[in-house]
Amino acid sequence: MQSVSSTTGRLAFVVSFISFFAISSSAQVNSPFSRYGLGNLVGSQHVISRSMGGLSAAYADGANYNVGQAVNFNNPATYGANYMVTYDLGLSIDSRKLKSNNPSGSFSSIYVIPSYLAVSVPLNKLKGLGLAFGLRPITRLNYGVESRARLAGDSIGTIYEGTGGTNQAFIGVGKKWKNLSIGANTGYTFGRQEISTSKTFYNDTLLYFQSRSASQINFGSMFLQAGIQYEFTLSKKENAADKSSKNLLMRIGATASFQQNMNAVRRLSNQTYVLNASGGLIEVDSIAKQDNIKGTIIMPATYDAGFMLMKTISNTRGNFQLWSAGVEYTTTQWTKFRSYGQPDALNNSWALKLGAQISPNPDGGSTSYLSNVNYRFGFQFGKDYINADGNGLNHSSFTLGAGFPIRKWRNYETQFTVVQAAMQFGKRGSAVNNITENYTQITLGFSLSDMWFIKRRYD
Repeated sequence: MQSVSSTTGRLAFVVSFISFFAISSSAQVNSPFSRYGLGNLVGSQHVISRSMGGLSAAYADGANYNVGQAVNFNNPATYGANYMVTYDLGLSIDSRKLKSNNPSGSFSSIYVIPSYLAVSVPLNKLKGLGLAFGLRPITRLNYGVESRARLAGDSIGTIYEGTGGTNQAFIGVGKKWKNLSIGANTGYTFGRQEISTSKTFYNDTLLYFQSRSASQINFGSMFLQAGIQYEFTLSKKENAADKSSKNLLMRIGATASFQQNMNAVRRLSNQTYVLNASGGLIEVDSIAKQDNIKGTIIMPATYDAGFMLMKTISNTRGNFQLWSAGVEYTTTQWTKFRSYGQPDALNNSWALKLGAQISPNPDGGSTSYLSNVNYRFGFQFGKDYINADGNGLNHSSFTLGAGFPIRKWRNYETQFTVVQAAMQFGKRGSAVNNITENYTQITLGFSLSDMWFIKRRYD
Protein backbone atom coordinates (compact mmCIF):
# COMPACT_ATOMS: atom_id res chain seq x y z
CA MET A 1 0.00 0.00 0.00
CA GLN A 2 1.00 3.65 -0.33
CA SER A 3 3.11 4.78 2.61
CA VAL A 4 1.70 7.23 5.15
CA SER A 5 4.87 9.33 5.02
CA SER A 6 4.59 9.70 1.23
CA THR A 7 0.97 10.80 1.42
CA THR A 8 1.63 13.18 4.31
CA GLY A 9 4.58 14.73 2.50
CA ARG A 10 2.56 15.38 -0.65
CA LEU A 11 -0.38 16.82 1.26
CA ALA A 12 2.01 19.12 3.15
CA PHE A 13 3.43 20.26 -0.19
CA VAL A 14 -0.06 21.08 -1.47
CA VAL A 15 -0.95 22.98 1.73
CA SER A 16 2.28 24.99 1.44
CA PHE A 17 1.44 25.77 -2.19
CA ILE A 18 -2.05 27.03 -1.22
CA SER A 19 -0.46 29.33 1.38
CA PHE A 20 1.99 30.63 -1.22
CA PHE A 21 -0.94 31.14 -3.63
CA ALA A 22 -2.68 33.36 -1.07
CA ILE A 23 0.45 35.34 -0.23
CA SER A 24 1.60 35.81 -3.83
CA SER A 25 -1.73 36.74 -5.39
CA SER A 26 -0.84 40.42 -4.93
CA ALA A 27 2.54 40.08 -6.67
CA GLN A 28 1.84 41.46 -10.11
CA VAL A 29 3.59 42.99 -13.06
CA ASN A 30 3.36 46.74 -13.68
CA SER A 31 1.56 46.89 -17.03
CA PRO A 32 -0.64 49.73 -18.33
CA PHE A 33 -2.37 47.15 -20.56
CA SER A 34 -3.93 45.67 -17.41
CA ARG A 35 -6.06 48.83 -17.11
CA TYR A 36 -8.52 47.42 -19.66
CA GLY A 37 -11.25 44.86 -19.10
CA LEU A 38 -10.53 42.80 -15.99
CA GLY A 39 -6.75 43.06 -16.35
CA ASN A 40 -4.01 41.12 -18.14
CA LEU A 41 -4.91 37.52 -18.96
CA VAL A 42 -2.29 35.42 -17.17
CA GLY A 43 -2.48 32.36 -19.45
CA SER A 44 -4.52 30.10 -17.20
CA GLN A 45 -3.38 26.82 -18.71
CA HIS A 46 -1.52 23.73 -17.64
CA VAL A 47 2.24 23.85 -18.16
CA ILE A 48 1.99 21.11 -20.84
CA SER A 49 -0.43 23.24 -22.86
CA ARG A 50 1.79 26.31 -22.44
CA SER A 51 4.79 24.44 -23.83
CA MET A 52 2.78 23.32 -26.89
CA GLY A 53 1.64 26.75 -28.05
CA GLY A 54 -1.47 26.70 -25.87
CA LEU A 55 -3.08 23.48 -27.16
CA SER A 56 -5.69 22.17 -24.72
CA ALA A 57 -9.02 21.43 -26.46
CA ALA A 58 -7.79 18.20 -28.08
CA TYR A 59 -4.97 17.35 -25.67
CA ALA A 60 -5.32 14.38 -23.29
CA ASP A 61 -2.94 12.07 -21.46
CA GLY A 62 -3.07 9.08 -19.14
CA ALA A 63 -3.35 6.38 -21.83
CA ASN A 64 0.41 6.33 -22.56
CA TYR A 65 2.90 5.31 -19.90
CA ASN A 66 5.74 7.60 -20.97
CA VAL A 67 3.64 10.80 -20.88
CA GLY A 68 2.31 10.25 -17.38
CA GLN A 69 -0.83 11.93 -16.10
CA ALA A 70 -1.70 15.61 -15.66
CA VAL A 71 -4.92 17.55 -15.06
CA ASN A 72 -6.07 19.28 -18.25
CA PHE A 73 -8.58 21.58 -16.51
CA ASN A 74 -9.10 23.54 -19.75
CA ASN A 75 -11.10 20.61 -21.15
CA PRO A 76 -13.06 18.68 -18.48
CA ALA A 77 -13.78 15.88 -20.99
CA THR A 78 -10.29 14.56 -20.14
CA TYR A 79 -11.16 13.78 -16.49
CA GLY A 80 -12.75 10.45 -17.43
CA ALA A 81 -9.38 9.07 -18.60
CA ASN A 82 -7.61 9.76 -15.30
CA TYR A 83 -6.70 6.48 -13.58
CA MET A 84 -4.65 7.78 -10.63
CA VAL A 85 -5.16 10.43 -7.98
CA THR A 86 -3.06 13.36 -9.19
CA TYR A 87 -1.90 16.59 -7.59
CA ASP A 88 -0.96 19.17 -10.21
CA LEU A 89 0.87 22.37 -9.28
CA GLY A 90 2.28 25.19 -11.39
CA LEU A 91 4.49 28.20 -10.68
CA SER A 92 5.46 30.96 -13.14
CA ILE A 93 8.12 33.63 -13.44
CA ASP A 94 6.97 36.43 -15.75
CA SER A 95 9.35 39.06 -17.14
CA ARG A 96 7.99 41.92 -19.25
CA LYS A 97 9.47 44.91 -21.08
CA LEU A 98 7.28 47.77 -22.28
CA LYS A 99 8.46 50.17 -24.96
CA SER A 100 6.80 53.55 -25.52
CA ASN A 101 7.34 55.72 -28.61
CA ASN A 102 5.71 58.91 -27.27
CA PRO A 103 7.06 59.71 -24.77
CA SER A 104 10.11 57.65 -25.59
CA GLY A 105 11.06 55.14 -22.92
CA SER A 106 11.15 51.52 -21.83
CA PHE A 107 10.11 49.84 -18.59
CA SER A 108 10.88 46.38 -17.25
CA SER A 109 9.36 44.27 -14.49
CA ILE A 110 9.44 40.70 -13.21
CA TYR A 111 7.22 38.78 -10.84
CA VAL A 112 6.55 35.28 -9.49
CA ILE A 113 3.04 33.89 -9.09
CA PRO A 114 1.38 30.48 -8.70
CA SER A 115 -0.22 29.37 -11.97
CA TYR A 116 -2.67 26.73 -10.77
CA LEU A 117 -3.45 24.06 -8.19
CA ALA A 118 -5.51 21.09 -9.39
CA VAL A 119 -6.40 17.63 -8.09
CA SER A 120 -7.97 14.81 -10.12
CA VAL A 121 -9.64 11.70 -8.69
CA PRO A 122 -10.87 8.66 -10.68
CA LEU A 123 -14.40 8.02 -9.40
CA ASN A 124 -14.84 4.80 -11.40
CA LYS A 125 -11.99 3.68 -13.62
CA LEU A 126 -13.97 0.84 -15.22
CA LYS A 127 -16.76 3.20 -16.27
CA GLY A 128 -14.41 6.05 -17.22
CA LEU A 129 -15.74 8.52 -14.66
CA GLY A 130 -13.42 11.13 -13.14
CA LEU A 131 -13.50 14.23 -10.95
CA ALA A 132 -11.17 17.24 -10.73
CA PHE A 133 -11.09 20.43 -8.69
CA GLY A 134 -8.71 23.30 -8.07
CA LEU A 135 -7.89 26.98 -8.05
CA ARG A 136 -6.32 29.18 -10.73
CA PRO A 137 -5.82 32.89 -11.50
CA ILE A 138 -7.54 34.26 -14.61
CA THR A 139 -6.44 37.94 -14.81
CA ARG A 140 -4.11 40.29 -12.99
CA LEU A 141 -4.52 44.07 -12.69
CA ASN A 142 -1.53 46.18 -11.67
CA TYR A 143 -0.24 49.45 -13.09
CA GLY A 144 1.14 52.81 -12.04
CA VAL A 145 1.46 55.58 -14.65
CA GLU A 146 2.46 59.20 -14.01
CA SER A 147 2.03 62.14 -16.42
CA ARG A 148 2.75 65.90 -16.14
CA ALA A 149 1.27 68.83 -18.05
CA ARG A 150 0.99 72.63 -17.96
CA LEU A 151 -2.31 74.22 -16.93
CA ALA A 152 -2.83 78.03 -16.65
CA GLY A 153 0.84 78.62 -15.90
CA ASP A 154 1.08 75.86 -13.28
CA SER A 155 2.23 72.28 -13.56
CA ILE A 156 -0.14 69.44 -12.84
CA GLY A 157 0.87 65.87 -12.14
CA THR A 158 -1.51 62.93 -12.53
CA ILE A 159 -0.92 59.42 -11.22
CA TYR A 160 -3.07 56.56 -12.50
CA GLU A 161 -2.96 53.39 -10.37
CA GLY A 162 -4.75 50.05 -10.36
CA THR A 163 -4.55 46.72 -8.52
CA GLY A 164 -6.62 43.56 -8.34
CA GLY A 165 -7.38 40.49 -10.39
CA THR A 166 -9.71 37.58 -11.07
CA ASN A 167 -9.48 34.01 -9.77
CA GLN A 168 -11.49 30.86 -10.31
CA ALA A 169 -12.25 27.97 -7.97
CA PHE A 170 -13.49 25.05 -10.08
CA ILE A 171 -14.81 21.51 -9.84
CA GLY A 172 -15.62 19.26 -12.78
CA VAL A 173 -16.69 15.79 -13.86
CA GLY A 174 -15.71 13.88 -17.02
CA LYS A 175 -17.10 10.68 -18.57
CA LYS A 176 -15.27 8.56 -21.14
CA TRP A 177 -16.83 5.93 -23.38
CA LYS A 178 -14.84 3.96 -25.97
CA ASN A 179 -14.01 6.87 -28.27
CA LEU A 180 -16.12 9.73 -26.90
CA SER A 181 -15.45 11.85 -23.82
CA ILE A 182 -17.55 14.66 -22.41
CA GLY A 183 -17.23 16.80 -19.30
CA ALA A 184 -18.17 20.01 -17.54
CA ASN A 185 -16.55 22.43 -15.10
CA THR A 186 -18.39 24.72 -12.72
CA GLY A 187 -17.43 26.75 -9.70
CA TYR A 188 -17.03 30.36 -8.69
CA THR A 189 -15.24 33.21 -10.46
CA PHE A 190 -14.36 36.05 -8.09
CA GLY A 191 -12.13 39.12 -7.95
CA ARG A 192 -11.65 42.78 -7.18
CA GLN A 193 -10.69 45.94 -9.03
CA GLU A 194 -9.18 49.02 -7.38
CA ILE A 195 -8.59 52.00 -9.66
CA SER A 196 -7.56 55.51 -8.60
CA THR A 197 -6.52 58.85 -10.12
CA SER A 198 -4.51 61.36 -8.07
CA LYS A 199 -3.79 64.98 -9.11
CA THR A 200 -1.22 67.43 -7.75
CA PHE A 201 -0.74 71.12 -8.64
CA TYR A 202 2.80 72.49 -8.51
CA ASN A 203 2.96 76.23 -7.68
CA ASP A 204 5.79 78.28 -6.17
CA THR A 205 3.55 80.67 -4.18
CA LEU A 206 0.29 78.85 -3.46
CA LEU A 207 -0.36 75.58 -1.63
CA TYR A 208 -2.85 73.20 -3.22
CA PHE A 209 -4.20 70.08 -1.59
CA GLN A 210 -3.84 66.95 -3.65
CA SER A 211 -7.01 65.26 -4.90
CA ARG A 212 -7.81 61.60 -5.37
CA SER A 213 -10.76 59.78 -6.90
CA ALA A 214 -11.01 56.02 -6.44
CA SER A 215 -13.24 53.11 -7.37
CA GLN A 216 -13.21 49.70 -5.71
CA ILE A 217 -15.29 46.84 -7.13
CA ASN A 218 -15.73 43.33 -5.73
CA PHE A 219 -17.42 40.84 -8.03
CA GLY A 220 -18.21 37.17 -8.44
CA SER A 221 -20.58 34.55 -9.87
CA MET A 222 -20.91 30.89 -10.78
CA PHE A 223 -19.53 29.79 -14.15
CA LEU A 224 -20.04 26.90 -16.56
CA GLN A 225 -17.65 25.32 -19.05
CA ALA A 226 -18.35 22.28 -21.26
CA GLY A 227 -15.91 20.11 -23.18
CA ILE A 228 -15.93 17.22 -25.63
CA GLN A 229 -13.32 14.97 -27.29
CA TYR A 230 -13.56 12.19 -29.86
CA GLU A 231 -10.67 9.88 -30.75
CA PHE A 232 -10.39 7.38 -33.61
CA THR A 233 -7.75 5.27 -35.37
CA LEU A 234 -6.51 6.32 -38.81
CA SER A 235 -4.15 3.38 -39.37
CA LYS A 236 -2.76 0.38 -37.50
CA LYS A 237 0.25 -1.82 -38.36
CA GLU A 238 0.66 -5.02 -36.37
CA ASN A 239 3.84 -7.07 -35.92
CA ALA A 240 3.00 -10.63 -34.93
CA ALA A 241 6.67 -11.50 -34.22
CA ASP A 242 7.06 -9.19 -31.22
CA LYS A 243 3.33 -8.77 -30.52
CA SER A 244 3.42 -5.04 -31.12
CA SER A 245 1.49 -2.52 -33.19
CA LYS A 246 2.06 1.01 -34.39
CA ASN A 247 -1.01 3.23 -34.45
CA LEU A 248 -1.85 6.58 -36.01
CA LEU A 249 -4.70 8.25 -34.11
CA MET A 250 -6.65 11.47 -34.37
CA ARG A 251 -8.38 13.27 -31.52
CA ILE A 252 -10.84 16.14 -32.04
CA GLY A 253 -11.75 18.42 -29.15
CA ALA A 254 -13.77 21.52 -28.36
CA THR A 255 -14.70 23.59 -25.31
CA ALA A 256 -17.10 26.41 -24.54
CA SER A 257 -16.81 28.76 -21.54
CA PHE A 258 -20.17 30.47 -21.40
CA GLN A 259 -20.79 34.15 -20.69
CA GLN A 260 -20.94 35.16 -17.03
CA ASN A 261 -23.03 37.98 -15.58
CA MET A 262 -21.11 38.62 -12.37
CA ASN A 263 -22.70 40.41 -9.43
CA ALA A 264 -20.63 43.43 -8.42
CA VAL A 265 -20.51 45.91 -5.54
CA ARG A 266 -18.73 49.24 -6.04
CA ARG A 267 -17.40 51.85 -3.63
CA LEU A 268 -16.63 55.36 -4.94
CA SER A 269 -14.70 58.10 -3.13
CA ASN A 270 -13.38 61.59 -3.90
CA GLN A 271 -11.10 63.32 -1.40
CA THR A 272 -8.37 65.86 -0.87
CA TYR A 273 -5.26 64.75 1.00
CA VAL A 274 -1.69 65.45 2.03
CA LEU A 275 1.21 63.05 2.43
CA ASN A 276 2.92 62.38 5.74
CA ALA A 277 6.67 62.01 6.21
CA SER A 278 6.59 58.32 5.30
CA GLY A 279 4.55 58.89 2.14
CA GLY A 280 1.23 57.77 3.61
CA LEU A 281 -2.06 59.43 2.69
CA ILE A 282 -3.76 61.74 5.22
CA GLU A 283 -7.30 62.73 4.27
CA VAL A 284 -8.09 66.45 4.51
CA ASP A 285 -11.65 66.44 3.26
CA SER A 286 -14.02 63.81 1.90
CA ILE A 287 -15.78 65.43 -1.03
CA ALA A 288 -18.06 62.50 -1.85
CA LYS A 289 -18.46 58.85 -0.93
CA GLN A 290 -20.83 56.19 -2.18
CA ASP A 291 -20.93 52.64 -0.83
CA ASN A 292 -22.70 49.45 -1.82
CA ILE A 293 -23.40 50.43 -5.45
CA LYS A 294 -24.70 47.22 -7.01
CA GLY A 295 -24.20 46.36 -10.65
CA THR A 296 -23.09 43.69 -13.13
CA ILE A 297 -19.84 42.83 -14.88
CA ILE A 298 -20.24 40.76 -18.03
CA MET A 299 -17.43 38.26 -18.68
CA PRO A 300 -17.70 37.20 -22.36
CA ALA A 301 -17.83 33.67 -23.75
CA THR A 302 -14.75 31.81 -25.05
CA TYR A 303 -14.75 28.99 -27.61
CA ASP A 304 -11.90 26.58 -28.51
CA ALA A 305 -11.70 23.83 -31.11
CA GLY A 306 -8.85 21.78 -32.55
CA PHE A 307 -7.42 18.38 -33.41
CA MET A 308 -4.30 16.33 -32.70
CA LEU A 309 -2.53 13.53 -34.57
CA MET A 310 -0.75 10.92 -32.43
CA LYS A 311 1.66 8.11 -33.29
CA THR A 312 1.71 5.40 -30.62
CA ILE A 313 3.24 1.97 -30.12
CA SER A 314 1.63 -0.87 -28.17
CA ASN A 315 3.59 -3.92 -27.03
CA THR A 316 3.86 -6.34 -24.12
CA ARG A 317 5.22 -3.50 -21.96
CA GLY A 318 2.21 -1.23 -22.50
CA ASN A 319 1.14 1.77 -24.59
CA PHE A 320 3.62 4.53 -25.47
CA GLN A 321 3.41 7.73 -27.47
CA LEU A 322 6.09 8.43 -30.09
CA TRP A 323 4.86 11.88 -31.11
CA SER A 324 1.80 14.08 -31.30
CA ALA A 325 1.00 17.32 -33.13
CA GLY A 326 -2.03 19.55 -33.24
CA VAL A 327 -3.76 22.75 -34.31
CA GLU A 328 -6.29 24.79 -32.36
CA TYR A 329 -8.36 27.95 -32.80
CA THR A 330 -9.72 30.04 -29.93
CA THR A 331 -11.83 33.19 -29.80
CA THR A 332 -13.37 35.38 -27.08
CA GLN A 333 -16.17 37.91 -27.63
CA TRP A 334 -14.58 40.79 -25.70
CA THR A 335 -16.75 43.45 -27.37
CA LYS A 336 -19.58 42.10 -25.17
CA PHE A 337 -17.65 42.95 -22.00
CA ARG A 338 -19.48 45.42 -19.78
CA SER A 339 -18.70 46.89 -16.37
CA TYR A 340 -21.77 48.55 -14.88
CA GLY A 341 -23.17 48.83 -18.38
CA GLN A 342 -20.06 50.49 -19.81
CA PRO A 343 -17.92 48.95 -22.61
CA ASP A 344 -14.13 49.23 -22.74
CA ALA A 345 -11.43 49.62 -25.41
CA LEU A 346 -11.50 45.91 -26.31
CA ASN A 347 -11.60 43.77 -29.46
CA ASN A 348 -12.93 40.29 -30.07
CA SER A 349 -9.74 38.26 -29.74
CA TRP A 350 -8.61 35.19 -31.65
CA ALA A 351 -5.55 32.97 -31.78
CA LEU A 352 -4.31 30.11 -33.95
CA LYS A 353 -2.16 27.65 -32.01
CA LEU A 354 0.22 24.95 -33.25
CA GLY A 355 2.12 22.52 -31.08
CA ALA A 356 3.90 19.16 -30.95
CA GLN A 357 5.39 16.63 -28.54
CA ILE A 358 8.17 14.12 -29.31
CA SER A 359 9.45 11.17 -27.25
CA PRO A 360 12.75 9.78 -28.65
CA ASN A 361 12.58 6.40 -26.86
CA PRO A 362 9.25 6.18 -25.04
CA ASP A 363 9.23 2.52 -23.94
CA GLY A 364 12.27 2.88 -21.69
CA GLY A 365 14.50 0.53 -23.69
CA SER A 366 17.42 2.97 -23.71
CA THR A 367 19.73 3.59 -20.78
CA SER A 368 19.90 7.30 -21.64
CA TYR A 369 17.64 9.39 -19.41
CA LEU A 370 17.26 12.17 -21.98
CA SER A 371 15.78 9.72 -24.49
CA ASN A 372 12.88 9.16 -22.07
CA VAL A 373 12.10 12.88 -21.77
CA ASN A 374 9.04 14.29 -23.60
CA TYR A 375 10.10 17.32 -25.66
CA ARG A 376 7.51 19.95 -26.64
CA PHE A 377 7.36 23.10 -28.75
CA GLY A 378 4.71 25.35 -30.24
CA PHE A 379 3.72 28.65 -31.77
CA GLN A 380 0.66 30.88 -31.72
CA PHE A 381 -0.40 34.14 -33.31
CA GLY A 382 -3.54 36.24 -33.42
CA LYS A 383 -5.30 39.38 -32.30
CA ASP A 384 -5.15 40.56 -28.69
CA TYR A 385 -8.29 41.63 -26.82
CA ILE A 386 -6.95 45.12 -25.98
CA ASN A 387 -7.51 48.04 -28.37
CA ALA A 388 -6.11 50.94 -26.36
CA ASP A 389 -5.03 53.18 -29.26
CA GLY A 390 -7.61 52.11 -31.83
CA ASN A 391 -5.04 50.21 -33.92
CA GLY A 392 -5.47 46.84 -32.23
CA LEU A 393 -2.65 44.65 -30.92
CA ASN A 394 -1.14 41.75 -32.81
CA HIS A 395 0.03 38.97 -30.53
CA SER A 396 2.50 36.15 -31.21
CA SER A 397 4.56 33.76 -29.09
CA PHE A 398 6.95 30.84 -29.41
CA THR A 399 7.09 28.10 -26.78
CA LEU A 400 9.43 25.33 -25.65
CA GLY A 401 9.10 22.74 -22.92
CA ALA A 402 9.74 19.24 -21.64
CA GLY A 403 8.39 16.63 -19.27
CA PHE A 404 11.03 15.05 -17.02
CA PRO A 405 10.02 11.72 -15.42
CA ILE A 406 11.57 11.19 -12.00
CA ARG A 407 11.61 7.40 -12.40
CA LYS A 408 11.52 5.12 -15.46
CA TRP A 409 8.11 3.86 -16.54
CA ARG A 410 8.72 0.28 -15.39
CA ASN A 411 9.00 1.53 -11.80
CA TYR A 412 5.59 3.22 -11.90
CA GLU A 413 3.80 0.67 -9.73
CA THR A 414 1.78 2.80 -7.33
CA GLN A 415 3.03 6.36 -7.80
CA PHE A 416 5.11 8.54 -10.09
CA THR A 417 6.15 12.15 -10.49
CA VAL A 418 6.80 14.16 -13.66
CA VAL A 419 8.40 17.59 -13.55
CA GLN A 420 7.00 19.74 -16.36
CA ALA A 421 8.72 22.87 -17.70
CA ALA A 422 7.71 25.49 -20.26
CA MET A 423 9.17 28.69 -21.68
CA GLN A 424 7.14 31.23 -23.65
CA PHE A 425 8.57 34.17 -25.61
CA GLY A 426 5.90 36.58 -26.80
CA LYS A 427 5.15 40.04 -28.14
CA ARG A 428 2.05 42.26 -28.05
CA GLY A 429 1.79 45.12 -30.52
CA SER A 430 3.66 46.17 -33.66
CA ALA A 431 5.03 49.30 -35.38
CA VAL A 432 1.53 50.84 -35.60
CA ASN A 433 1.17 50.90 -31.79
CA ASN A 434 2.57 53.54 -29.46
CA ILE A 435 3.23 50.95 -26.73
CA THR A 436 4.48 47.43 -27.38
CA GLU A 437 5.28 44.66 -24.93
CA ASN A 438 7.79 41.80 -25.02
CA TYR A 439 7.58 39.10 -22.40
CA THR A 440 9.20 35.88 -21.28
CA GLN A 441 7.33 33.44 -19.09
CA ILE A 442 8.93 30.43 -17.42
CA THR A 443 6.57 27.89 -15.84
CA LEU A 444 7.51 24.93 -13.68
CA GLY A 445 4.91 22.26 -12.91
CA PHE A 446 4.73 19.13 -10.77
CA SER A 447 2.40 16.25 -11.62
CA LEU A 448 2.31 13.98 -8.56
CA SER A 449 0.25 10.80 -9.04
CA ASP A 450 -0.64 7.98 -6.63
CA MET A 451 -2.63 4.76 -6.65
CA TRP A 452 -4.94 5.05 -3.64
CA PHE A 453 -6.99 2.42 -1.85
CA ILE A 454 -5.00 -0.57 -3.14
CA LYS A 455 -6.11 -3.84 -1.53
CA ARG A 456 -3.47 -5.74 0.38
CA ARG A 457 -2.32 -8.95 -1.29
CA TYR A 458 -0.76 -10.40 1.86
CA ASP A 459 -1.53 -9.89 5.56
